[in-house]
Amino acid sequence: MLIKLIVTAFFMSVVNIAYTQTSGIGNVISIESIAKRIEYNKETIAKYKNDLILLEEALKNRTQKLKDEIAALYKERDNIIGDMKVGARCSQCNGWKSEFEKRGENFEKHLGDVKGYAIPATTSELESTRKQYAERIALKKVQLQNIEKGDNGILKKKEDIAKMEKENETLCVSMTTHSKSYETSVFSEAKNKHNQWIESLMNYASSILIADDKITIGKATVIRYKKDFETEAEKICEQVKADSKEAQNKLTANIDINEQKSQIILTEQKEYLAPVETQLAELRKQKSSLDWDLKKTTITPTEKDSLLKQQQQLIIQINELNKNIQQYNATVKSKISQIELENKKFKDDIWELTVSLSKKQEQEVVKVKPAYDTKIAAANDMASRATNELALARKTYADKAVVYKKNNSDYIDIVILESNRMLVAAQSVNCSVWNEVRGMVATNWNKLFPCVNNITTLAKPYSSHVFNAYCSGTSSSAYLASYKSFLSGLNPDDIKAIKENSNADWFNLITK
Repeated sequence: MLIKLIVTAFFMSVVNIAYTQTSGIGNVISIESIAKRIEYNKETIAKYKNDLILLEEALKNRTQKLKDEIAALYKERDNIIGDMKVGARCSQCNGWKSEFEKRGENFEKHLGDVKGYAIPATTSELESTRKQYAERIALKKVQLQNIEKGDNGILKKKEDIAKMEKENETLCVSMTTHSKSYETSVFSEAKNKHNQWIESLMNYASSILIADDKITIGKATVIRYKKDFETEAEKICEQVKADSKEAQNKLTANIDINEQKSQIILTEQKEYLAPVETQLAELRKQKSSLDWDLKKTTITPTEKDSLLKQQQQLIIQINELNKNIQQYNATVKSKISQIELENKKFKDDIWELTVSLSKKQEQEVVKVKPAYDTKIAAANDMASRATNELALARKTYADKAVVYKKNNSDYIDIVILESNRMLVAAQSVNCSVWNEVRGMVATNWNKLFPCVNNITTLAKPYSSHVFNAYCSGTSSSAYLASYKSFLSGLNPDDIKAIKENSNADWFNLITK
């Protein structure tokens, strides 16, 4: 009892927690009650055994006294019968010699004192005396037999002792059974508590995973928008380049058309001027012939006047033809110049399209860039906010982990206290109790808690997932309902980003 009080006082002094008892406290109280009953029985048994010694000693004394009395009666009978046969009875008082000797008196002196003499007994007196002693001896023997066989309290004491010893054996078995029941009840309660704490921690772990995934999504979205912008920019540049090429081709086609027009004009010029120049040559030839004839000294004045008139007419015709040729050539030159001006403009436009292509491409790309900048800024903002969320989630998880670890430690302290109460109670009466539950509770927590802890740090980046032999994938992933719900609401691009940032085993298992 002293040991029990010391152990209880010690644990009550070091345990200052929210819990005061486990679900198995009834078994603890029962075991302590059983121990008290056993102790009471043992004390009673010890008392009864002491009583039994006294009773047995008293019985022995009473039995021996009766045996002595019976032996004395036999001896007294034999002495008296002997006296009666030899005539050893006082004639005055009828007292027998053996009776005087029994009292320490001298029979002969008595005879002298009373003036008596010794007389013998009659046959009837002998028979009467024998019968009297036989009855007295028989009575003593009956008394002895009654004492030996009768209810003298010893048998009852022995029965009570045997009953209490049997009861103590049964109580010891009951104590062991209660301790096993305590173990079953407490371990079940502990597992329920652990499951609740683990589920709560899993929710906080889910917040870490979600925040981490949001960072991943944000960064991946930034990269994706940048790639989308680059892709669209390339398309825009290609389109601008194609449009420029098409415009250049149109301008080039216009140049070709103008050059064809020039060729047609020049061809028409040749066709037009050929007969005119032939006619002009003929007129010039005729004029030259007239000029030659006018130089002759043999011509008459009349002929000369006629030739001069012809010459003048030829000069007029030649001048008209020259004027016509000049006007026609001027018209052709004007048309050709106009075409050349147009072609120069076309070529300048082609050059402008060529040298301004990059600038035009840049101008068109700039038009779509703000939309992508807004999207990228939003994605960066999401990643930044998620980074803050992750820091907060990790701190919250760490704080809660400390709370639940303390809760478990406090609970184990209570289990240790109650287990020690059972152990002290059992040891005080030399009974056996199950005393493994404290280790079972600690082992169960040490199996579950690292699983959650690893999920917050090792689950995604490592090549093998954390749901190992100690961390069942099915049971552990079932706790992550909020995280799985988060995943189910994501679009394929976000899922792809998260999957690329997670090992395959983890992601495939968590999304089952």
